[in-house]
Amino acid sequence: MRLSTTRMRARPTTSGQRGALLIEVLVAILICAFGLLGFAGMQARATSSEFEGFQRSQALVLIEDMVSRMNANRAHAAEYVAGGLIGDGALEDCTALAGAALDLCEWGNLIRGSAERRAGAGVGAMLSARGCITRPATSTDRYTVSIAWQGILPTAGATSPCGAGDVLFPDETLRRAVSSTVCIALLRDAASAPVLPRC
Repeated sequence: MRLSTTRMRARPTTSGQRGALLIEVLVAILICAFGLLGFAGMQARATSSEFEGFQRSQALVLIEDMVSRMNANRAHAAEYVAGGLIGDGALEDCTALAGAALDLCEWGNLIRGSAERRAGAGVGAMLSARGCITRPATSTDRYTVSIAWQGILPTAGATSPCGAGDVLFPDETLRRAVSSTVCIALLRDAASAPVLPRC
């Protein structure tokens, strides 16, 4: 009889332990789920940052392209200054153009994404990209080449005025811009020095 009493006392203790194991498994699954959610969020953030960096590198390549064009045609560098944004609208036909007009037309098409096409649309450039070429009033041979585009993560906004206030960029925290200042080298006679400083 004593043996059966001992067995009866042991059974309630064993059945209580079975529930504790299930709770431990559920807590472990919950911890793993939070870890996987954190990893997925980190991966999404890394993908967004990688895309932002890719767009910036594309913009820098396009700026270098225009700077090279201006240096190759330095006698007519003033003809590259554009009053508005470059790259707006559909692709343009540049076959009848020459000189600075040809360079601006081809550069505008590159900004529109003509370098790579998918399903008939230009996808070889940044999102909503636009270019600007300006010359400060205080210099004769210094030019600023800029490209603005739409980012995907909000930041403090771009300091360059290129694209500021345009309908393409309704949110300043998503507008990105890179600029390069170039001084066009021209050989001149010392007697015909410009009134304004060169660069």
